[in-house]
Amino acid sequence: MQNQELDPSVEVAHLRRLLDTQPVCLMRLAADGTVLAANDAALALLGVTSGAGALGRNFAHWVPPDQRERWRAFTIGVVQGGPASVECEVVAQPGDRHPMLFHGVPLTEHPDGVVSMVVSARAVAGQRQLETAIVELEEQLLERDAERIKARARLAEAEDGRRQLAEKVVALEARLHAREVCSEDERQLRQLRADLEARDEALASADAARRAAEAHCAKALADVRQLEVALEEFAARQQQITDERAAERQRARQMAESAAARHEQALTDALHGPEWERLTARLKEREAAVRTLEQREQEARAQRDALQARLEDALGTCREREAALHQLERAHTELAAAHAAAAAEHDRFVGALREYATRLEALVNGGTRAGGGPPAADGALATHSRREEGHS
Repeated sequence: MQNQELDPSVEVAHLRRLLDTQPVCLMRLAADGTVLAANDAALALLGVTSGAGALGRNFAHWVPPDQRERWRAFTIGVVQGGPASVECEVVAQPGDRHPMLFHGVPLTEHPDGVVSMVVSARAVAGQRQLETAIVELEEQLLERDAERIKARARLAEAEDGRRQLAEKVVALEARLHAREVCSEDERQLRQLRADLEARDEALASADAARRAAEAHCAKALADVRQLEVALEEFAARQQQITDERAAERQRARQMAESAAARHEQALTDALHGPEWERLTARLKEREAAVRTLEQREQEARAQRDALQARLEDALGTCREREAALHQLERAHTELAAAHAAAAAEHDRFVGALREYATRLEALVNGGTRAGGGPPAADGALATHSRREEGHS
């Protein structure tokens, strides 16, 4: 059968079926919130299998009690004023809440004469999850920064302790040259060795903290990559839905234009008849629905661009933290090398000191050596002191 031969009633039934099978929730509500019409997606949202389970009931029945006052204010504003939006939850089953974003436009010229509104609904759970994940990731990055700052502070304290230890070694060498009591020097050497071990433990603790911060940073990078993949999937789904809606709108416009061309002569004869007024009202409803869909697509595109910008900012911050961590690793490597050199020099100094103490003990006990053993020991200590001064 050619399109020009379709009966207007068949065309109207097809358009009604097209609205019923739309993936977007569409409803017509009375001024008091009574459900007058709902498509298949809206019935699925309300948890009913047919129109009999929803038509004639107040939509506030599916809104949680703590949000019904907000819903009533929304319906009153739409009926009395103009288009409006509100975010409420829908409870289809006890304990099963679905956060939805409702858009409403007034409908004052319906053929049945009932003052009503057209309401569409869109789920916002996926967008909230992405926003929550971004906020949690930013908090984790701030925690990693705090841990890195603490690790740097501990490394600075360890370096100050090492400098103080070097000063103590210089002071101890001066006391040895002045030939103070050997027992006191040995006690200070033991204290010095204990201090060195304590500093080594502090360095090990700082290194462990640095490794933990590096592991946390790697985990944060993995979370960022996972979030980026999820955002790309979400954008792909949004683009697919946008393409499907554009195709449906195009088909609806083509069908409306074809119907107008086919029945132009017949409608001219019945220009003031009730059928013409009913079709005109239906056409206005379709145009309002198309404008609503276009507005939702623009809002979804703006939200997706905002999420992409926030993700790029988070990635840039993470890369800066990774560069700072690499600098901290290089500084730690240099400090470990300096520590190894200082430990080797300390071991040589302790060996020379023990040899000198043995010779002093021999002199105290009455042992004598030709050529003056102590001057040779003094020469060795002087050589070691000059080597320490050159090293520092």
